[in-house]
Amino acid sequence: MSARLSRAQRQQLRRAERAVDNMSPMQREIFLGIRVDELSYAELAAMHGITVAEVEHHFAGALRILDRHMHEHHHKWWQFWR
Repeated sequence: MSARLSRAQRQQLRRAERAVDNMSPMQREIFLGIRVDELSYAELAAMHGITVAEVEHHFAGALRILDRHMHEHHHKWWQFWR
């Protein structure tokens, strides 16, 4: 496997970085805690002094931001209904 990234991979990485930059501080902490540090919802809730439901809420918001940035050039079918 080559260590160099293709142009498409570099663009995808930049979009992911922009998405993380656009998350609120709590969304970012929760998202990175789950995806990078592989912490459980319960562990993150205890670390931040919030409920598991709040962790779920922040993670869902982070995923919405990530989805919006990763697919910024690919419109969803419902975006054409105006």
